[in-house]
Amino acid sequence: MKHHRKNLLAIYQAAIDGVNGRYAVRRYLLSHSFDEAPCYLIAIGKAAASMAQGAFDQLGSRIDHALVITRYGYGDLLRVDDRSVELIEAGHPQPDGNSLRAGERLLTLLEEAPPDARFLFLISGGTSALVEVLPPSLSIEELQRINCWLLGSGLAIDEINQIRRALSLIKGGRLIPYLKGRKTLNLLMSDVPGDDPAVIGSGLLVAQENRCCQAVINKTPAWLRCHLEVTGADEHVTTAVIETMIIAAAKDARSTATATAATLGYQVHCHNRFIDGDAVVAGQQLIAELNHSEPGMHIWSGETTVQLPETPGQGGRCQQLVLAAAQMMSAGRPLILLAAGSDGSDGGINQLEADAGALVDSGTIRRGELGGFDAEGALAQANAGAFLEASGDLISTGPTGANVMDLLIAYVPDQ
Repeated sequence: MKHHRKNLLAIYQAAIDGVNGRYAVRRYLLSHSFDEAPCYLIAIGKAAASMAQGAFDQLGSRIDHALVITRYGYGDLLRVDDRSVELIEAGHPQPDGNSLRAGERLLTLLEEAPPDARFLFLISGGTSALVEVLPPSLSIEELQRINCWLLGSGLAIDEINQIRRALSLIKGGRLIPYLKGRKTLNLLMSDVPGDDPAVIGSGLLVAQENRCCQAVINKTPAWLRCHLEVTGADEHVTTAVIETMIIAAAKDARSTATATAATLGYQVHCHNRFIDGDAVVAGQQLIAELNHSEPGMHIWSGETTVQLPETPGQGGRCQQLVLAAAQMMSAGRPLILLAAGSDGSDGGINQLEADAGALVDSGTIRRGELGGFDAEGALAQANAGAFLEASGDLISTGPTGANVMDLLIAYVPDQ
């Protein structure tokens, strides 16, 4: 089993390397002409630094100015020694004061750019928290309270984004008027199911309806509902020449994982079904399914949710999922399951930054119990990370330069 565990990690690493932002942007720009107008580069998201590096690889000195907004600790992936590059690191998943500073700087840069400038936007997941411009009625403290509730609410990502758009002055296409009609190339790395440009990064440059639908409002507590119900009518969006392209997505990571597993000699089953819903339930359902599946490597993309207790512990959605799966493994068919974020982190406010997810097998529960932990209690307290640390099953990668949701890989042996 050690051999197969090592191979699962190799397949995961190959998959995230295959959607690295630097190479995805460079490939796109290499095969598409970019005119000689002054280029203003704006990269936002957890993959912003690597995506910006790809733009500099290809365009070099043609970039007049660059603003890169990313998560704390993720800016090191940009290695450009140039005074024209501004780097702002901000809070994620919880927005903070730097998120507002980033939003203010974004608007002033668009204002300062000359009339003949061309904008190159590079957007990836995490943008929603990293950059924000709030209405006067909403403070950063209120935004943080809202975001904290959203992260532990169990709402689907499209419902969360509806709420985020309704409370923002730049999301949902509200940034478009600041372009003043100037030509813009908007390259996206998708971290959402369906790869909808209106959802990626809350659709900064995609005009859309920004009212929160009543069905979503009804799922929110009264203190949040009052903010959503007073949201004003959408502004008229100024026409702009915006070309939007998705240059990396979950399907690309699955494709690379499939090819790598095949190269290693496995029969591969690549599933298009998206793994979502409650993390614990999803983990249990996967094992029930895998107990009756064909042998070989099984590959999915997904992004589950966790309803956080009042005082959550260590770990994120992938760690919750695999610990719940490991409980079922210990009494059934010997399996191995990996679930990890493609960006190198596992979501959740209380996650350890170094943990991307975990890889479990039928011995995980026993190893964790020998370390003094109880799986059922760990799941109830959203403390799966502490259990998996004791069992030796955590995966730590650091920032990967990618962000295309979570990757799940399972090995099913012959009966």
